[in-house]
Amino acid sequence: MRYCSRSIRQSATAAMVTVAGMLVPAGAALHGQTPLHPLDQLSAREHWAIYDALQSSGKLDSTFRLLYEGLKEPVKSEVLAWRPGQPLKREALVHLTQGKFGYEAVVDITGKNVVSWTQLPGKQYMTSGPESRAADALAMKDPRVKEALRKRGVTDFTHVGCSPANNGYFDLPEERNARVLHLSCGDDRNRISGYGESFDGLVIVVDLTNEKVLRVLDVGGARSGLPDGHSPEEIGATRAPVNPVEMVQPKGATYTLNGHEVEWQNWKFHFRMDMRRGLVVSRVRYVDGGKERSVMYQGSLSELFVPYMDAADPWNYQGYFDLGTYPFAFGGIASSLEPGVECPRYATYFHSYVVTEKGAPRERQRTACLFERNTGDVAWRHTRAGGGVNEARPRTDLVLRMYMNAGNYDYLFDWVLQQDGSITVNLGATGMDQVKAASGTPKDNDYGRIIANKLVGVNHSHFFSFRLDMDVDGTQNSLLVDKLQTTTLPKDNPRRSIWTVNTLTAQTEKDGMRMSAMNAPEVWRIVNPAVMNPFGWPVGYEIEGHGAMSLMSPDDYMRKRAGFVDHTLWTTPYAPAELYASGDYPTNSVAGDGLTRWTSANRAIANTDVVTWLTLGFHHVPRPEDWPVMPVAWHSFAIKPVGFFGRSPSIDLPR
Repeated sequence: MRYCSRSIRQSATAAMVTVAGMLVPAGAALHGQTPLHPLDQLSAREHWAIYDALQSSGKLDSTFRLLYEGLKEPVKSEVLAWRPGQPLKREALVHLTQGKFGYEAVVDITGKNVVSWTQLPGKQYMTSGPESRAADALAMKDPRVKEALRKRGVTDFTHVGCSPANNGYFDLPEERNARVLHLSCGDDRNRISGYGESFDGLVIVVDLTNEKVLRVLDVGGARSGLPDGHSPEEIGATRAPVNPVEMVQPKGATYTLNGHEVEWQNWKFHFRMDMRRGLVVSRVRYVDGGKERSVMYQGSLSELFVPYMDAADPWNYQGYFDLGTYPFAFGGIASSLEPGVECPRYATYFHSYVVTEKGAPRERQRTACLFERNTGDVAWRHTRAGGGVNEARPRTDLVLRMYMNAGNYDYLFDWVLQQDGSITVNLGATGMDQVKAASGTPKDNDYGRIIANKLVGVNHSHFFSFRLDMDVDGTQNSLLVDKLQTTTLPKDNPRRSIWTVNTLTAQTEKDGMRMSAMNAPEVWRIVNPAVMNPFGWPVGYEIEGHGAMSLMSPDDYMRKRAGFVDHTLWTTPYAPAELYASGDYPTNSVAGDGLTRWTSANRAIANTDVVTWLTLGFHHVPRPEDWPVMPVAWHSFAIKPVGFFGRSPSIDLPR
């Protein structure tokens, strides 16, 4: 992919980085134009080619609205066989609505023709701004809604709006075969930052398919008042600043770029941005003794599920599938990064494109950044006997970063490549808690806590599914489960017990469904049974991650729709169409789609091309310190070599 650079703010020292054979200033923002790699993100010209193909197909009418356009990847074997300079196969997957139905299309970008056109099942397409506006218009025309607002003292409706508060779905009779939304209302009057005033206890159930209000639920007149915001006026006086601390690279970056392909410290990989998945990291390899060895074919976020824990309508419907439902509403999940704040000034920034509802590409600036980081940590250290000689090596990481805005929440995602052959994925959660009006009774604490004046922060959980297509020294891999177990020793041994490792090979998908508890720990290794390390056991990489378990009961319909939360690790055979843990279309989906449905076949997974799915979860009981904007809360998992190398890969770091 070719790039031109546009200067942005930089540090006083002008660092340089090699990009596609050219030196450009570090801190520059790079624009993709012509794809150079089969997995490159869609360019602006390609988005227009998609639009031309759809228009010339005769399939569109004046009501069409584009919801998603992304690369339809070639099958893995084609990508692995491809070499630079060879022709590229470029297809796009398109989601759109037309009339009252959703559709999926596959477009041949090069030939500018529509390969397939399929109506989606039910009403499961992604949500959009126009849909929200249509629901608001229906609600505000209903005299019952106006009367409920007047009861709450509202006389000026100019800044009052009602919007879908959730995408919960329980397969109730009124919800089947219709696009049913539960709306709540608020007033933006006097709002400066944060949210406007909310009117809890008022719920409007709208059937968009048949364009009618099904019912209006009015169970009280609670008003939240105007929530605290985070504008300078509301924050007040700020503390004295710390003395400047700044990372610089006087001699420039040590990574090289060829389009979206990166080389750094024995690592090689490709990445792109996708409207729905965000950062997609592919073809991850490690150069070991001059030999290029495969580690991971592809890793990305697959789904994000956030269920709220309030039993009352509309809160009992609050269960968000952010990746499958809202990418268009967010304008693509990746938001623009601010140099010097969200990434170092010296980082390299990358732009990407999203589409409007009518298919026009729009540039989203600085949706990813790449930089080296040395925080003063050591890669390894040892003090020789007597304390006379210290051996230590500084640690430097390569960080690929994206920020995601998901309504009230913001998430930071770092893919961190380390000099010891490990990859760490860091996830930071920040933004604003979802709140409701306090009633002034003890019931305020039933499903959350009062965290600000007249506001209750509602309890909730966050569950992330990461799809990790590991290819350890090739595509034929197996999952080994190392179970750490207590072994009782014979009575003649003064030691009564030790723990030992019992290793089993997962043969089927059922074997590949794993949970690791503190009292029953497991280590999960993806190995290549055909490649032995110098010590006679198979080369491998360990997936180290232990997220929170779901506390919803197994028969809870919302949990069944997000079945991936049932296990920390899932393992499936590679299937190019299986990309999303809760299925392609989780909006208003029935229970059991995605991983639950695929693994019901209990397919064989031993010594084959396997994909692992890691669930990273945490529960959030809100606190006043989270308001009005919560400090970043960090969670992470790691992909670490286990027998992949014959010794520590970082032992050769210079002093």
